[in-house]
Amino acid sequence: MRFYVPEWDDAVDAHYDFEHDELSTLNRQERNLDYIWDIFERDTTPIDGVLISREQVEESNRKAERLAEYGVYDDPVLSIPDWLPTISDCGAWGYKSLPFPPYGNAEMLDFYETLEVTVGVTIDHLVLGSGKDKGRLYLDERAFHSDFKKSDIPDALTDAVDLMTDEWPEKWPVYVDEYEPTIRTEEDADVEPFTAENFQGDIDAVLERLKTDPRAVYRENDAEFRYELTLRNAQEMYDLYHDGDYPFRLMVAIQGWNAESYADAADTVLDIGYNYLGIGGVAGSPIHAVRKIVKGVGKTVKEFEREHDTRVDSHVFGFAKTEGFETVGRSGMTSFDSASMLRSAWTGGQNYRLDADERYDAIRVRYPSNRDTLDEAIEKSLRGRETLVALRAYAADEAITDALQDWRETAGPVLSATRKYLQEHRHDDRYDKSRLRDVEAAFRDHFEYARELQASFSKNLRGKLVKLLRKDDPDSPVPFEDYIELIRTAETVFEKFPRTPDKIQEQAVLRIGLDEFPDENGEVDPYSQILGDVTAVPEFSLFDQIWTVIKDYAKWIGDDQLLEEYQKTLRERPWEKCDCPICAENGVEVCIFRGNDRNRRRGFHNTRRFYDEFADELPKILVATQGTASLIGYDTVEDYLRKEHSDFWEEVHDLPVAEIGVVDAEGIREWWEDTPSTVSFSRISMAENLGRETERYQELILHAPDDDVDERLIDAVEESDCSVQVYEEADAVRESALERCGENYVAGEDFVPHPPELETDDGLDILIIDQCSGSKNTPETAPEFDAEETLQFSRTELLERDDVPGIAARDLYTGRQQEFVKDAVRRLEREDHDVRRYFISAGFGLVEETESLPPYEVTFSSMNVSEIRERSAQLRIREDLEQVMAESDYNVVFFTLGKDYYTSIDIDEMVQDVPADRIGVVFNRELVDEQFDNIVSVPARTDDAEKHGTIVVGLKGLYMENFARRIDSISRLQPETIEKLCRRVDKEPSQVTLGND
Repeated sequence: MRFYVPEWDDAVDAHYDFEHDELSTLNRQERNLDYIWDIFERDTTPIDGVLISREQVEESNRKAERLAEYGVYDDPVLSIPDWLPTISDCGAWGYKSLPFPPYGNAEMLDFYETLEVTVGVTIDHLVLGSGKDKGRLYLDERAFHSDFKKSDIPDALTDAVDLMTDEWPEKWPVYVDEYEPTIRTEEDADVEPFTAENFQGDIDAVLERLKTDPRAVYRENDAEFRYELTLRNAQEMYDLYHDGDYPFRLMVAIQGWNAESYADAADTVLDIGYNYLGIGGVAGSPIHAVRKIVKGVGKTVKEFEREHDTRVDSHVFGFAKTEGFETVGRSGMTSFDSASMLRSAWTGGQNYRLDADERYDAIRVRYPSNRDTLDEAIEKSLRGRETLVALRAYAADEAITDALQDWRETAGPVLSATRKYLQEHRHDDRYDKSRLRDVEAAFRDHFEYARELQASFSKNLRGKLVKLLRKDDPDSPVPFEDYIELIRTAETVFEKFPRTPDKIQEQAVLRIGLDEFPDENGEVDPYSQILGDVTAVPEFSLFDQIWTVIKDYAKWIGDDQLLEEYQKTLRERPWEKCDCPICAENGVEVCIFRGNDRNRRRGFHNTRRFYDEFADELPKILVATQGTASLIGYDTVEDYLRKEHSDFWEEVHDLPVAEIGVVDAEGIREWWEDTPSTVSFSRISMAENLGRETERYQELILHAPDDDVDERLIDAVEESDCSVQVYEEADAVRESALERCGENYVAGEDFVPHPPELETDDGLDILIIDQCSGSKNTPETAPEFDAEETLQFSRTELLERDDVPGIAARDLYTGRQQEFVKDAVRRLEREDHDVRRYFISAGFGLVEETESLPPYEVTFSSMNVSEIRERSAQLRIREDLEQVMAESDYNVVFFTLGKDYYTSIDIDEMVQDVPADRIGVVFNRELVDEQFDNIVSVPARTDDAEKHGTIVVGLKGLYMENFARRIDSISRLQPETIEKLCRRVDKEPSQVTLGND
């Protein structure tokens, strides 16, 4: 798969001054900006392409004009490298509140051609649902005014309809005439204001009147309209595209409201003729919904590919959740885009990422705000400066108190030097500027302490001084006292600094439990032994020092709720664990939450780490065959492959790999491209170009029917850190590709997600994850251990105590469910099924049924969710279960657990560890059932228990007993069959009715 990042002006100042928090130049147009592709080398850039939305391009007239002139690759600011493909769409999220997309089809095609992008996308309209009871009403925001605001619309109307307001375009595209001719307005025409009378009367009468109002659009079923309009645009744009001679590839965007509507839309556009399909509208959707949609579309695409002997690429817009990789990959998606990893750097907690599980909170060091008074701003700046100095010293393993004293010596002369400089230079010609930015630039460049003035004493102070400089004139001078007054404010605040060394020393004193220290003469001096050398205090480490600084600052600034996460960040020093160029160059600065140039760099780092994880889960695989001279005799590479390499094409065209193509002297010609007018097979050029292109892949699987592959080509590919496999037979190419994708892909001939089917004739390997029970077989005289003791001491230590019996787990737990499960295990084993049973114990974690346990009394039922998760982590329940599942050769795993025990293992995540060719069984987790074809959720609630003549507490165990009695009546087992076996109420299963369904 390929990963695209949306282009939202995510750039950093290439020469940012972290020490003083200064931009390289105050003029953005003169600044050297680095995008993510500028920071990394070609082979390590953590994206495979860039998504550019028209809505984003046109947010700035300057940007729109620049891209129209240069295109996205030659633009002097963006300068996207030519090896990164680009997708451009219309930006449907930006106009979701409009009744129609504001663009026409021919207009969008021209836009894509002007930008010179690789792929253009058809115009879609987000399906937002059909609104409230009476549908959706759109109103032109330009018609509201001070005398009639949106809030003045009667509640009765807004309760009945879903109200959407936005500023409508000056002129609608021509096609809108067909749907709503009454809203057509001339360009630059005035919009008549709304009045209260427009919304008075019966709701139906108001809506009927608004149907013909040029400022309103009313629809009763808006979802269906948006859906059909998206499909109409797909057809019209396809026709226009093929009538023209456009240099880009056309992708179709589809919309829907559920998995079925998306699949129907996919059917429609595939019949039109599209070979690149984009799933829109899923950004922000819950993972279970995305899984269902992607699976539905993926199956539709695979059926089409196999029926028509063709290939269809597919893209998921706005999706990047690692927990969905398995579904997205196996559904055959070839690309996706998301900015979530980038945005996560500044939109919430745990904003520094090493991988999906290892995340940290960057430490917030805040700037003063414009609302602060000057003395507040200066104090906030000084406290922040102290904190930054301390963090850098900590990262460098240097004495923090020494670093703070050094800073004090640097900042000390700044204010007096500022006073002197202004007195001598305030009327210099360099400050005779009309623009404030030019005055500030001159001051910053000429005054040697200008940067430290801002860094230590705030941008607010420097800004006020600069404003006085601009206003000051030799002919009409500003009273110098105005400057002095500002500087005196800073001097007064600065008298309290540095304050942090004293805090560190105080904490060092408290560490050894004394308030006073007698010096060598017997006199009391509270700090004499540690002044300037806090390391003299036993065990007062460098971490203790930085923690004193951070805790003091966080509490003062109001971030004390983040202290627990900060402590983890400081102890584990994650910036030292990452070797990406951002962390290698900037170190701890990346773990500081402060301004664009740190936060976006952290976002680039997050994207790199995400990309590494993505590449492991969904490796980019290139499947290719060596071309021949007959390539030029066909219109497209696909035509050539289908005719000249039919065995290869038949085996590979539906594979879930990043790309399929032909190798010639130019490198790779992708399957969907037009063929060249001339072709060369120079061995040297083939090796050189293929080696360069495979820098972006993890694996090359090369088809060589004659086994004639130049060693230079193999060497060039391997030098690019891409492994290469060469096969003479096409079926071996397919087998290798699926094996490289992972075991889930080789679950069957059809690797698209589908329910597994297991043979039962030779017996099943069954894994049962059961839970402990409150009812236990404990001798009356035996001691029982509580929650604290079971954590403090190991099982072995407790069992070694006097009078403590060891009881096998399967015999210790005597609850109704556990007894049923025990009987089921015995029956299954008698019928030659292999069964392993484990218990999740709130006292001892994950234990096998034969392991001995001491008597204890601990239960999850008395704990809240956070307490359960904390205790589970202490007992390593999830980690141990993951290991058991990874090492067990099971066909079916039953999770016979209650709600609290599901929480202890995070069942919604745990079921993802069940491989696609095996079956997982859960209870009362329908949401999980809907997401995975190999997981079945069996209802086990009160009404179900009544049907089976038992109570809820024992129902899951009874289900297991039912399964054990009936499993040998069938020869093939599917997830839905397990539910039938468990829930049948007759005494014996019927061979005829259960069969193989």
